[in-house]
Amino acid sequence: MKHLLLGLAVVSLAACSVDPQQAADQRQALIQHVFPNPADQRGLHLVFPIESFGYYNNMEIIFFPDEVSQNAVSQRVARYCAPHTGTTKAYTKRPAQSISATLADGSKRPATQVWFSCKPPKS
Repeated sequence: MKHLLLGLAVVSLAACSVDPQQAADQRQALIQHVFPNPADQRGLHLVFPIESFGYYNNMEIIFFPDEVSQNAVSQRVARYCAPHTGTTKAYTKRPAQSISATLADGSKRPATQVWFSCKPPKS
């Protein structure tokens, strides 16, 4: 009985594991959805938008600082926000953090994680 339960647990965990290439494809699809211009996709590893009132007013972005600056990413977000808010500014919701991003092949790269908002912070 123990072996059967152990076997079922292993099979269950294997079924839940994420295919790294599939995860990379899903990340790329989200990036393309929010930033359809290929030039705006350069240097991005993850764009995780959070929808509110019909548009993505907050988003987590992970980017590679050796390919794109935080200022350039902020400008991209500001261009995304402009039609929805009427402003040409993106707000940093949380300070940037240096992290390690895992690529589809399992290798890791230094990256930066920032949370942006289309709305100014509440005072």
